[in-house]
Amino acid sequence: MKHSIHYFLAFALALLAGCVSDKHDISIYPQKIFETVHAKYPADKNTLIFIGAPEVFIAPRLANCEVEKDVDTGKVAAIVSSLALKSSTVVVAGEDESLTATTMAKALTSGNDKISGAKAIVIGAKETQKRLADLAATSGVALEFIDNPN
Repeated sequence: MKHSIHYFLAFALALLAGCVSDKHDISIYPQKIFETVHAKYPADKNTLIFIGAPEVFIAPRLANCEVEKDVDTGKVAAIVSSLALKSSTVVVAGEDESLTATTMAKALTSGNDKISGAKAIVIGAKETQKRLADLAATSGVALEFIDNPN
């Protein structure tokens, strides 16, 4: 019995070590993103909102659920308030494209009465561009997508 407990503990520790060492496939550099946007629109004022993502195996998926269920709304509120000012182009980027897209979608749906007429650029989020574009059109936000400048 003692040996089976030791084996189980060793297996659990190995599993946890594997989760902690998980790295994102995409390298995100906020300065490169800002430089790319500034090169494309040199006369525009830009506000960069960068969405960090947890780095363990399942944490980005849990973060998506938190944003969808209004548990974690800090970045959503930042995007909505920046879009509501309409004084600059809001650039939204993040370490995890799924979390970035989920956060942007939540901002477009929760603040649609305040953000009409604003302009935003989303970095990456290729798999959800159609959905985000539809939400932006409904909210009256001019939305553009730029590939991640690695």
